[in-house]
Amino acid sequence: MFSFQIGATSQEEEGETSAESIALSDDVKAKLQETLQFLHQDIGQLVRNAKLIRSILDDLEGKLPELIEEVLTPIAFIESHRVQVLKAQKQLVDRLQQEAIANQRDNSKALVKLACDEIKSLNDTQAAIQRNKAELGAKRDRLLHELNRVNQEIDTADNDLSQIPSAIIRLERKKQEQAHQAYQLHKSLRPIPGYADDDNKTIHTANEILLRAIKVIQDALGSL
Repeated sequence: MFSFQIGATSQEEEGETSAESIALSDDVKAKLQETLQFLHQDIGQLVRNAKLIRSILDDLEGKLPELIEEVLTPIAFIESHRVQVLKAQKQLVDRLQQEAIANQRDNSKALVKLACDEIKSLNDTQAAIQRNKAELGAKRDRLLHELNRVNQEIDTADNDLSQIPSAIIRLERKKQEQAHQAYQLHKSLRPIPGYADDDNKTIHTANEILLRAIKVIQDALGSL
């Protein structure tokens, strides 16, 4: 690996030296500077329309060193990557949206479970209070001399019971809403073909072409 890196560095230095040693006319430099501005566009815009870059290269035909022309020719036809790049960008956005939907679905499911647990707890509490009320009623019959005290405990139990049905109704409504939302979100999920790594690789390849063109132009302009 070490020897390969040395060789690659040597070739890059030779290419840079070759590009830097070439004298360019002011007109050519101006055209290259204009090209450089276009190359700073987003890759998604560039693959849609590279006509201006091709037009500039047509004007510079026969005026550019071979090294620069070899690098700029692919970028002039970067539109050939349009379908792959746009598809990859769209799929990356779609994946983020799908992940957000899946997260919302999971959150809704969690809320449904929480509501079910709370309803069960309230039902258990309701049953316990009802049993306690019955026991208090029996105790009232047996212990008439404690009637006032027992009646106060029953009133407290009745108050607790009166609040439970409305709480259950609210939680039932909330449970139904969250269950419906989870179902709708689940139905909206759809598979996306391919893999994110492949999409990123496609965009990375196009960006490498773009960055190489920018570097060559900058090296050529910076050496003058």
